[in-house]
Amino acid sequence: MQSVALVVTLLVGVCVVYAIAQMRRAYAEQLDSLPHAISAGEEFQKNQQEFNSFLRRIESDGRALQKITLQLEVAVADLKETVSASMRAATERHTAAVENIRDHIDTQEERLAKLLESLSETLRSIPQPQQSAERPRTKNGDHSRFRREALSQDPELRFSVLKEWMSVNALAIQHRASRHWNSARDLIATIPPYLEPLAEVLNGTVLLVGTRGHSEVLAVLLRQLDSSSEFSQWFSPASNGKTAHHVPAVLARSNGHFKLLAKGTNSATGLPAA
Repeated sequence: MQSVALVVTLLVGVCVVYAIAQMRRAYAEQLDSLPHAISAGEEFQKNQQEFNSFLRRIESDGRALQKITLQLEVAVADLKETVSASMRAATERHTAAVENIRDHIDTQEERLAKLLESLSETLRSIPQPQQSAERPRTKNGDHSRFRREALSQDPELRFSVLKEWMSVNALAIQHRASRHWNSARDLIATIPPYLEPLAEVLNGTVLLVGTRGHSEVLAVLLRQLDSSSEFSQWFSPASNGKTAHHVPAVLARSNGHFKLLAKGTNSATGLPAA
């Protein structure tokens, strides 16, 4: 009976020792894994801080993007307003230019109508040749021939018609002068031949146009004049805010010099400077 108790006691002791060894081994394993757990915790904390910093940067960038978006909206609104104002101003300038052109055309048409009326009255005052009863009435071709014959025989009348023609067509001559030309004949190529024009150019700035048998000449600007130019006294400045009338100056030639009889209009504002 005692040996059985001793055996049991030994077995219990062995079990206790085994249990203690297992507990020590488990404790040792836990001690070995503890640094890894601490390191993992520290790494997690570090990653969490970086993640929080990343979130803060995203939030800051979002506010910056929102601010940039607002600035872009303001800039776009300002640009739209600027473009609208520019378009309105351009439309107003275009409308004003069209009105000025219309006024100029109306004025030139009135002057041309007066010129034709004056010419018709002059032609009616010219004695007509006697016609026989059998001869048919004068046709338009004969009327034109008689008119040209009257102009050919009367230098004063021819010069008057030339002056009116130059007043109406001075702008076309100035535009022609702004392009390539070689001589004064190129500038007066559009003047009707029956007006028998004679032309010369002074210093590449002023075009002088006269007619055969008449001592007076007409002066038209081809370029803008400098205030110190000797020709500036021949022209008066165009009225501001009104349609420019292209009135040529009237000069009389005497001993190689020119005497001013009537000032013209300085309407060469859109031409290149001399």
